[in-house]
Amino acid sequence: MKDITSHNKAVNFEIEFKESRLKKAIKIISKMEPGTLLDIGCSNGDWANYWTQRGWKCSGVEVNGDKVAIAVSKGVNAKYCDLNSDKLPFDNNSFDFVFAGEVIEHLIDGDGFINEIGRCLKKKGKLLITTPNLVSFENRIRILLGQYPVFLDYRLDGNGHVRAFTPKILKKMLTEHGFRILKQTGNWVPFIPQKYLNDIQMPFIAFTGSILPGLAMDIIFLCEKME
Repeated sequence: MKDITSHNKAVNFEIEFKESRLKKAIKIISKMEPGTLLDIGCSNGDWANYWTQRGWKCSGVEVNGDKVAIAVSKGVNAKYCDLNSDKLPFDNNSFDFVFAGEVIEHLIDGDGFINEIGRCLKKKGKLLITTPNLVSFENRIRILLGQYPVFLDYRLDGNGHVRAFTPKILKKMLTEHGFRILKQTGNWVPFIPQKYLNDIQMPFIAFTGSILPGLAMDIIFLCEKME
């Protein structure tokens, strides 16, 4: 039987800078003073390397050992970490900023994950977290029509998403673990299903995620650790 760690190692996740999710993340992070940054799910290090070139001191964790080696070769302080069984391999209060893009939906224990982020963040440190939105416009229509929502797996298959979040529930979890939400946005609203039209093909539709974040494909929260 396939286990979740083996599945997550096999998922070929690469950074696509043309995504509106990452364009909006870049806009948010660029307003911050560079400091220490942790990229959770750093893959081959492209995202962390981008911020290293802009003055940040970057570390990363990744479940695929081969990609860890590539990230290290690019100068990222990358370490192997299976977030479904391991603690983050860093001391308390190590980072000014944590980026957790498209990670929490792959994990069994979302509360434990958020708690670990809080442990590694300095007081008033920032977290930028993104995850697929269970109640996106497309998913609401699909469920009304009796269809299964996109980006959610009913078995360990496909993207390997084992958890699904709404903005309200994710905000509740973050608040319970000592974070406050500074900003909520979304990537883009799928008025037309993604398999027919997406934000890379038509970048201008990204404005819909800013206007109607609760209906966007992805939840994007900027948070601050309170204590």
